Amino acid sequence: MIKWPTSLVQSIARRRAVILIGSGVSANAVTDAGAHPPTWGAFLDEAHGKLGKKLKHITTALKRYNYLEACEYLKQAHGAGWGDLIRGSFLTPNYKPADIHRAIFDLDCRIVASLNFDKVYESYAMLASEGTIIIKNYYDDDVRQVVAGADRYIMKPHGSVDTLSKMIFTLEDYGRARTIYSTFYEIFTSLLHTHTFLCIGCGLSDPDMQLIFEDYRYKLSESPHFITLPTPVSDAECSLIQKTRGLNVLTYSPRDNHKELTESLVTLGAQVAMKRDEIADLRSW
Repeated sequence: MIKWPTSLVQSIARRRAVILIGSGVSANAVTDAGAHPPTWGAFLDEAHGKLGKKLKHITTALKRYNYLEACEYLKQAHGAGWGDLIRGSFLTPNYKPADIHRAIFDLDCRIVASLNFDKVYESYAMLASEGTIIIKNYYDDDVRQVVAGADRYIMKPHGSVDTLSKMIFTLEDYGRARTIYSTFYEIFTSLLHTHTFLCIGCGLSDPDMQLIFEDYRYKLSESPHFITLPTPVSDAECSLIQKTRGLNVLTYSPRDNHKELTESLVTLGAQVAMKRDEIADLRSW
């Protein structure tokens, strides 16, 4: 089980934390037929296979985890069929939420940021909150409210599968969004200065994980944020991640489909609830 740091429990209890979720969280969702959403890498591998031939430049990009570059090539190669391929992987299968989605929601953080294209978590959160959660995509005009407002938000730095034209999925998409919608990313970065991030199911090869956290780390030389990773992860790797990204690694066993991560998040929820009761009793908010 993960031993959650006191500082992280405190930050979540005071709603001064951001939960950042990646494709590893969505991978727990399942259809009635038992299918799971693909991770970003798995989707690209499948898309490459559906071309009917292996292209060397795509294979090279995938081996180097240059997913934005690989995605750019695949989009060009698939042409008009690209949209159907995305919808068929992330939207039409009708994925159902898993226990990990409930555990994350039960932490009752004011801000959850999802790097995922699917809508599994936000669909569950909207239902569980009776529609009181506000979803903010990177292209929305009033994203400042995420920082200034008192409501609960889900941020979507990459957009969602239901608006394919605005999904950030390729090298060109990423570059254009970073320029035209720079305000969103400035606000997202500002949260790093005011909140503690807990990254769950996030791959370190994601461009946002690289750019945002590396920039923060080298500007401030601080390491207040956390990421959960399945073992095995060596001490040297943990040290490097902390040194270059400012992320403290919290490891867990990946056995039984990462069951320990979900159980640990449930335990975290209980610890947070106790801390909130303590804060209320002492009126130390």
